[in-house]
Amino acid sequence: MFKLRTNSGRPVHPDVPAVTDLFLKGEIDRRSFLRTVTLLGVSAASAYGIAGAPAATAQETPKKGGSLRYGGAVMEINDPMMITWTQPSNVLRNVLEYLTRVDEDNVTQPLLAASWDPSADLMTWKFKLQPNVKWSNGDAFTTEDVAFNLRRWIAPESKSSNKSAFSAVTDVEVVNDLEFTLHLKRPTLAIPEMLFAYTCPILHRKFVEQGGVWTKNPIGTGPYSLVEFAVGQKATLRRREGYWGKAPLLDEIRFIDLGTDISASIQALASGQVDLVPAINTTDIDVVKRLPNVTLLSGRAAQTVCIRMQGTAKPFDDIRVRKAMVLASDNQKMLQLGYRGLGVVAENHHVAPFQPEYFKLPPLKRDVAQAKALLAEAGYKDGLYVSLTLGNTQGRWEQDTAVIMQQQVAEAGIRMMLDVKPASEFWPIWDKVPFGLTFWAHRPLAVMTLDLAYRSGGSWNESRYASDEFDAALNKATGIVDPKARSQAMESVERILQDAAVMVQPYWADRFGAMSDKVKNFRLHPATYHNLAPVWLA
Repeated sequence: MFKLRTNSGRPVHPDVPAVTDLFLKGEIDRRSFLRTVTLLGVSAASAYGIAGAPAATAQETPKKGGSLRYGGAVMEINDPMMITWTQPSNVLRNVLEYLTRVDEDNVTQPLLAASWDPSADLMTWKFKLQPNVKWSNGDAFTTEDVAFNLRRWIAPESKSSNKSAFSAVTDVEVVNDLEFTLHLKRPTLAIPEMLFAYTCPILHRKFVEQGGVWTKNPIGTGPYSLVEFAVGQKATLRRREGYWGKAPLLDEIRFIDLGTDISASIQALASGQVDLVPAINTTDIDVVKRLPNVTLLSGRAAQTVCIRMQGTAKPFDDIRVRKAMVLASDNQKMLQLGYRGLGVVAENHHVAPFQPEYFKLPPLKRDVAQAKALLAEAGYKDGLYVSLTLGNTQGRWEQDTAVIMQQQVAEAGIRMMLDVKPASEFWPIWDKVPFGLTFWAHRPLAVMTLDLAYRSGGSWNESRYASDEFDAALNKATGIVDPKARSQAMESVERILQDAAVMVQPYWADRFGAMSDKVKNFRLHPATYHNLAPVWLA
């Protein structure tokens, strides 16, 4: 039998044999096996040796050189740990790097960290860095850089979402220049995966000393250098000599901001002004299919919109109002009519059926009569007026979905007005409005999103939800290695959140993109964390 090995060469975590046995008996699927054992430090190559490697496809001989024109938003980047949307990360991730990389199959791989070894109780994580990594200014990359970043993330004064995500971390112990240890106050399996969140690029240790605005002094360890940057217009990256890893193939990457109207990006692709549009709307699919020399990209992703209510603001401080909103909504219809059915129905608890922790609850049932009764009981027998704020940050489909819900809740006497703002105006207020529609990006593990969005006091807790019961249930689930047992533990997490009627979460949206046929070796990442180093142009 093929033997599992760690990236570090140390013995495998004591739970790895049990997880492997579950997979070999057919009690967990291949995806859950790969995700779990690689989080525990097993090398991806070793894990694939047991699970079976992805099917190989015929490849053309790569050609070096050329300039890739990427059609996407160029948003402000000051302090990378403070960004709140994925778009800026695709500019900086080609210059800066992360400790780990979660690939297009959601398998965690080494990047700046060569290996990690968790303790049996998942409370201590030992990391070893890649040797001989240099910053673009010539400085050596060491654990001093890592400690600087991690301590900033979790500092009492930190305003980064990382403060919530890494709230379990109590100390960063520097062992030597290449080794460090994380000490936790509660067991957390997802640590390696969390380190690839888009807010977690590793900055130079003198980032703050040198002004704290990354685009003004874009030092990085990555394969490209930032040579031009203009918010709302363009960003240009050029291949840098002396990169520590495998050299990229492209000479240059040009990010071209064509605005939030995706049709403009499709027109630019059709006319040859851009080569790649990594995010398109479902309404653009038929147009893209008709374009010559263009490939439609698609994939399943745990990305969604949440129509959430702040429980601290009237009228949503009354759970009867929130439950009425949920009961009056039909998630299946919103998927069908708002997103052409191209996704999976969601269940108002922000855990996807294709995430490994998912526990299947009884299906939701729409009940307009019960919604009306709850509203009357709450003092709104003549109906309720509310205003939903949204920004179409990912495209018009957000508004299309809201219109369907608007029509549905009207049957229960809820008059829901739509306050549609330009994306640039919505971004600063997305977590402040009492009733808002927010796009949430894909994360490979549901607990990562739940930590950010629903844990009491979380940095991105836009609904202001706070429950000791929920926090305790989530703590329990995050420390369980066995995928089957973790799914069982998630039953209470999902029920608590669903019963609190925090949101209407209609569906999980499949992801779509488009590219010129001359773009080679590009894969659509479910979280849009695009790795452009292996891409080349024919």
